[in-house]
Amino acid sequence: MACFWGAGLTGLAKQYRDRRKSRLFGPIVVMALGAALLLVALAVFLLHRFDAAAAEREQHMVENGLERQLHEFDAVIVPQVNWDDAVKKLDHQFDPAWADFNVGNYLYTFNGFTRTFIVDGEGKPFYASIDGERVGTENFARFSAIASQLLPEIRKAEAARPALKPRPGKDNILTVPIQANGFATVDGQVYLVVATLVQPDFGRILPRHARAPVTFTALPFDAAMLKAFSERYLLDRLELVAPGRSPQGNAQVALHSPKGQALALLTWQPREPGTMLLDQLRLPMLGVLALIAFTAFTIVRRGSRVLNDLFASEARARELALHDTLTGLPNRAKLFERLGALLGQIDGKGGAVAVLCVDLDRFKDVNDTLGHGAGDVLIEQVAERLRRVCTDAALISRLGGDEFVVVCDRSSREWVEALGLRILTAVREPVVSAYGKIEASCSIGMAIIDDAGVVPGEALRRADLALYRSKELGRMQASFFEPAMDNALRERRALEADLRLGLSRDQLEMVYQPQVDEAGRIIAYEALVRWNHPDRGVIPPAVFVPLAEESGLIQPLGEFVLRRVFAETAAWKDKRIAINVSPLQIRLPGFVALVTRLAARAGADPARYEIELTETALLADGPVTAANFDALKRLGLTIALDDFGTGYSSLSVLQRFPVDKIKIDRAFVGCMEESAESEALVEAIIKLADALDLAVIAEGVETEEQMARLSALGCHEFQGHLTGLPISAAAIETTRLRARRIRRRA
Repeated sequence: MACFWGAGLTGLAKQYRDRRKSRLFGPIVVMALGAALLLVALAVFLLHRFDAAAAEREQHMVENGLERQLHEFDAVIVPQVNWDDAVKKLDHQFDPAWADFNVGNYLYTFNGFTRTFIVDGEGKPFYASIDGERVGTENFARFSAIASQLLPEIRKAEAARPALKPRPGKDNILTVPIQANGFATVDGQVYLVVATLVQPDFGRILPRHARAPVTFTALPFDAAMLKAFSERYLLDRLELVAPGRSPQGNAQVALHSPKGQALALLTWQPREPGTMLLDQLRLPMLGVLALIAFTAFTIVRRGSRVLNDLFASEARARELALHDTLTGLPNRAKLFERLGALLGQIDGKGGAVAVLCVDLDRFKDVNDTLGHGAGDVLIEQVAERLRRVCTDAALISRLGGDEFVVVCDRSSREWVEALGLRILTAVREPVVSAYGKIEASCSIGMAIIDDAGVVPGEALRRADLALYRSKELGRMQASFFEPAMDNALRERRALEADLRLGLSRDQLEMVYQPQVDEAGRIIAYEALVRWNHPDRGVIPPAVFVPLAEESGLIQPLGEFVLRRVFAETAAWKDKRIAINVSPLQIRLPGFVALVTRLAARAGADPARYEIELTETALLADGPVTAANFDALKRLGLTIALDDFGTGYSSLSVLQRFPVDKIKIDRAFVGCMEESAESEALVEAIIKLADALDLAVIAEGVETEEQMARLSALGCHEFQGHLTGLPISAAAIETTRLRARRIRRRA
């Protein structure tokens, strides 16, 4: 009984497997057969359509080519007949020798017209030529039928022609050719006959008779012409046959008389590229069909193994879906799953979870300067260092981009702080790679969650607020989340709303700090934006400008600065004005158009203005940045590189962008008296500017000693509290007016 029962189970299992196989492989077999049939049917259909399209295109080509050929034959007759001399020799007084040389013999010799006749105003022939030799006019009788069909059209056009008037001394063409053509059969030969009215070209000699002579030229549609036509349009077996005798399967174009009668058929064997391709594809198609059959057979044969591996692959795929492909660390989905489980264990009786958000500082600059490959190397190295340092962590995750999250089931603030310091130290170590030495650092936000009911999103938000505080403190910091940070975030959002309102109500204003030479003469002003909030008081630019960049208000703020500066300084013809521009502005597609429009509206000359950019603005030198830079230069604006020496790649920026001036950062100037290294760096910047033929100015000059030392090093332009504080445009105007009055009195 046991054996029977076991055999029964085995049979049921086999039936189940067979049903699974039939369910899986049955559609595959059907799809393979359907694909094979569809492939054959589609190939035959497409190739036949290809043949039909090629035949239709060839038909149009021949019809258009024949029409073009007729126009070409018309055109070669015009220079010999639309001619003042032709009027004189054929209409005023007939000159047979002139007609031989210029019409009969000429058209035969150079264009192949074997028959030429000229008739007078009554339609009577007075000249005839065959094969370039003059013959009797009785030969015109064979062509009189076609002539009688073409002549009325010529006379009708002649009667409708404007009256001809003498135009002595003028070389403009007087007349438009009057022609008609048609096919005719004469003595069993098909001819193209062209009728052309004799007319003056420049009008120095006018017709004497009311009806001018008409030339009839006939060109045989013979084997030579068929050969030339077939070679020109690449036609196979082109021949001329009687109507109704075109070989079966041939394409054809009828040659009609002027009355519409089909005189002959121009037939040729159309090319069938589809059929030719089908002949060539028979063996490959059989090979494809065999391959499809073999593939289906292989799939069915090996399907049982695939089924066995399917569940294992599915498990591996599920695991990969929860991990970052670059670093192998758990991703966001795995982080939320694991963090949610840890937070769910907090019961408010001593348990806690620490969440650390680790964000790389200036990671975008690494990508922009060294490339995304270097960025990937840096991400991999940071992940490896986190594994090495955070051995007690419950989870290390890559949240995305350059942000990592470390989760620990610890509640000690001291332990979490020590872990943060270890992470800062580990990440700060330079990364040596094929891209060179990569300097890196990070900022960390830490949050200890000890209250029950906190979800993963809230835990990460707290750590992220702490991370933002670390960024505000100058990066390379580790900060704990404090409840006051929520208030700071709300305050920041309120300040953003105030800035938006202040821009709409023109609460901001511009001040101008002088830039002087060694003699103390003011040579330029730097425009600086100020915000005196009605309730908060004076808000420094270092606070509201970064806020504008992060909140998307930098574009309206930048437009306000440009509009106000152009309006206030347009009349300062003898001074240059420097305007600071955010990196985000120079990357906007419409920035130069905005500058041009605002300058024109204020009547300001762009050549008197200078755009100050930081190196960061030019690091990501995409096509928009480069285009804006070039367009500003073409407008006449000069470009100054602000805060020089504080960025990542000063030399490469100078190589890619032809700036006009370098501004030595105030940080270097302020340390010159105390640090020999700072003085050496300032001297190196000045020498670099001199070598590149760039102007150089030092900002932040506070003492006479600084100014004297800078002058000795070769810097001749200065800006700072020593040379003048920022003042309003109205104050500058008052000073300028007072100076002009003093000069007048003197």
